[in-house]
Amino acid sequence: MPRGPLPPIVCFSNLDWGYLRYRKQHLMERLARYTDVLYVDPPRSMKWRQPRRWGVVTQVAPRLRVLEPIVLPGMKRHPSLKDLTYRLIARRIRALVPDGPAPILWIYSPHAWRFVELLSSGTVVYDMADDYSVPTGRVLRGPDEAAELQLLDTLERRMLARADVVFCVSELLREKAVARGVANARVLANGCDFDAYPDELPPPAHPDRPVVGYVGTVVPRTDVELIRELARLRPDWDVEIVGPISPLVSIPPDGPSNLRWVGEIPYAEVPARIARFDAGILPLREIDYAYKSSPIQVFDYLAAGKPVVSSPVAQFEQWPAVISTARGARAFADALSRLLADDSREHQRTRREFARQNSWDARVAEAVAALLRRP
Repeated sequence: MPRGPLPPIVCFSNLDWGYLRYRKQHLMERLARYTDVLYVDPPRSMKWRQPRRWGVVTQVAPRLRVLEPIVLPGMKRHPSLKDLTYRLIARRIRALVPDGPAPILWIYSPHAWRFVELLSSGTVVYDMADDYSVPTGRVLRGPDEAAELQLLDTLERRMLARADVVFCVSELLREKAVARGVANARVLANGCDFDAYPDELPPPAHPDRPVVGYVGTVVPRTDVELIRELARLRPDWDVEIVGPISPLVSIPPDGPSNLRWVGEIPYAEVPARIARFDAGILPLREIDYAYKSSPIQVFDYLAAGKPVVSSPVAQFEQWPAVISTARGARAFADALSRLLADDSREHQRTRREFARQNSWDARVAEAVAALLRRP
């Protein structure tokens, strides 16, 4: 893998490195093939209870380190303690980044704006992975979420005004960035770990009793009611939901016997689990947050050659040859029935080729090219 003349990268994520595997980890893991990367776990207030972790640096790949930041008790309630916490983290980062070119600050959460102010940087990259100005579920969870969305919107406006490069996970988010004055915002969609899936695809796993599956965290935007109704409509199928369930989501104790909530599995086991599916589903609530997104698991389903049915997502509407969309459980069941009846090696190869062109390696090549083209 070529190593372009990129400065070191300091990534401010909104997810801990060890929490599942999302866009942040996939991109930074591959960017570390080009330059040194320091991935900073988010300084969440509850981490003050783990002082032994403060400042710990873990080498997770040859050129990739993860920093667990210091988090002072009381920082959530007292702005002065929060500012001191951020200053201490910035000092630690300066000590870890070698002398030389100013690092690229790669930002995911608008909450990291303070680090842009505290750290000298040659380039600021804002990676818009979500729309932070709209609720993540069907309704606002109360005044706290409303206040948080307002704060995120304010901080994001500052970030967009300062950023040298803005990557957007979808076209709708790019349009949002452009509307806020970022003329050169670029779409950098999510991708898949293409090489984790075999070239030789097996035949349908369960021809007599199909397994329809979902992989990912069950969060407020997940349409749990749709999942349950789909299982009720098709008792001759098995429906598997693989992934952790957010504390913000309530799963009713009753449910169809053919619906299985598997829970979280190690990331290394995800390709094998998807290989067990006869089709992959993405059941989302029809809300702005979901519609503007770029759900990762769909790219993984396609890398495994599986038929896919998704709730409406703007990005997927441009790829009807490989992703079917449906509204409601009945439409999901009908679309899945058609796809399962018409599946073929040719269709599988078409999905695989699409996934190859949309791999994380391809995404990082796009990002590096954009960074190197900057004056």
